[in-house]
Amino acid sequence: MTDRPRSAPMPAALRTGRPAPHPARSIRCPHCAAAPGARCTTVSGRHTKTAPCPARIAAHAQQTAVCPTCQVAPGTPCHDDGIQRPDNSSVHNRRYEEAEEMAWPA
Repeated sequence: MTDRPRSAPMPAALRTGRPAPHPARSIRCPHCAAAPGARCTTVSGRHTKTAPCPARIAAHAQQTAVCPTCQVAPGTPCHDDGIQRPDNSSVHNRRYEEAEEMAWPA
């Protein structure tokens, strides 16, 4: 047997077997209608997804974060120079970042 150097300790999230759930799971999914706290499902509803639907992540960002790009308050849809965005549920990329910083501080 060879003498190998010891590896780094295992992170706590891996030891417990479950990473922290995505903060978007705190709201109902507008795409698949998954309940708050429940995982998103496939179109058939038979299988759960490992990550939330993009629409759920956008809805979470819209409900919780101020948009640094268009300066709208939480709960207000983003706009482009006063013009409503083509998809009312779409948010600016900076708003996603702001919501993630609020949910998972460094």
